[in-house]
Amino acid sequence: MPNLDTNLVSRQVVQHAEQISRLRHDVDRLASEITDAYADLVSRVEAVATAEDNSSAFPTAWNWRTLGPKASEELWKQLSDWVTWIRHRYPLAKKIPRCWGQHPEVVEELTALWVAWQAAYEKHDGFLTAAADWHDRWLPGVLHRLEHGSFALDCAMHHQERPAGVYASATEP
Repeated sequence: MPNLDTNLVSRQVVQHAEQISRLRHDVDRLASEITDAYADLVSRVEAVATAEDNSSAFPTAWNWRTLGPKASEELWKQLSDWVTWIRHRYPLAKKIPRCWGQHPEVVEELTALWVAWQAAYEKHDGFLTAAADWHDRWLPGVLHRLEHGSFALDCAMHHQERPAGVYASATEP
């Protein structure tokens, strides 16, 4: 009989150990989620505090024509990072050619799309439907113009230069 009790106790110990292991896993997962949520909250609070200190911290319209070299460099880095992200986030955004930066009209379109995205996702006092509007109107509009519009590109496989004369010189009226 003592052997049966030992086996029963052994099974119960194993079951309890398995339960403890599952509970530890759940606690670790929850701790990770709480840590991530806390970091996100701190980031948002810092962004709001920065926005109060610097009104240009949130979306503003960019005008490539009037930017100085340092601002252009910073904008280019931010826009490039965002375009890289969006091309990976949205499979449809693969319509944005890899050589987008070599087409000034595409740079302007993507800059405008990015500003609209910022207004939808980063502006804290914007319309609640702004993100849906961005998905329904702004993203499809740009992608349509890239594929079918007046400046449709044929750069799927490799960059295609525009014919000479397509871009007017800066001094032409």
